[in-house]
Amino acid sequence: MRRDSRIITLALVLLTFSATESLAMYVPNPAARWEANRFFFAGDLQYTGDKDLDPRGEIEDEVGVYFRPSYAFAPNATIYGRIGFQNADHLDTGFAIGGGLQAAWVLPQARDWAIGGAFDVLYWNTDANNGGDVESTEVQLSPAVSYSIPQARMFTPYAGLAVDFLTDDLDEDDPVGLFFGSNIDLSDRVRLDAQFRVIHEDGFSLSAGYLF
Repeated sequence: MRRDSRIITLALVLLTFSATESLAMYVPNPAARWEANRFFFAGDLQYTGDKDLDPRGEIEDEVGVYFRPSYAFAPNATIYGRIGFQNADHLDTGFAIGGGLQAAWVLPQARDWAIGGAFDVLYWNTDANNGGDVESTEVQLSPAVSYSIPQARMFTPYAGLAVDFLTDDLDEDDPVGLFFGSNIDLSDRVRLDAQFRVIHEDGFSLSAGYLF
C-alpha cells in the first residue's frame, strides 16, 4: 500500500511540472467513483479568465452554464451529455452542447486511490459583437488521479492533465494544462464539485447534482 501511495504521489508531481499552459473546459472528476446503473442530474457553472489563441489573440471572461445528465453504465464508469449557454468578452451568449465519457479504476492494493480518464466534446455557436458568426468545437482528453480521504469520506480530491483542442473558427496556442478539484458528497445522493485550472489559464468551475 505504501508503494502504491508513493507511485501516485510521484504521478501528481509529474502532472504538476509537465503542465505548461492550461486551455481546458470543465470536466467532472475523471477518476470519480460511481455506483453502477444510476442516473445523475447536475448543473455546472464554468468561468475561464482567458484562452490564448493561435496565431494571436485570446478569449477573455468566458462564462458557461450547463445542464448535465449522466448515467453510470458500469461501476465507476459514466456517460453524460451537456447542454447550455456560453458567452465571453466581445462574444454574445450562444448555444453550447456536448457530452463525455469517463471511467476510473480503483487500485486493488490501495483502494483509497483511483486512476481514471475522460473524453469530452463541446460545440459552441455564438456571434461576435462586431458581427459575424463564430463556431467552436472543443475536444479534450483528461487523465487524472483521485484520493478518497479515509478520515473524511465526503471529500475526494483529484488532479489531472487536460489535453485540449479547438477546431472550426478558433485555434489555441498550447493544448496542455493542469486542473485540480474535489468531489464533496453531502449525502448518498447529493454531490458537489469544485475545480480550478491554473498555470496559464485562470479558471474555475462549480457543480451540484443529484443521484437517482
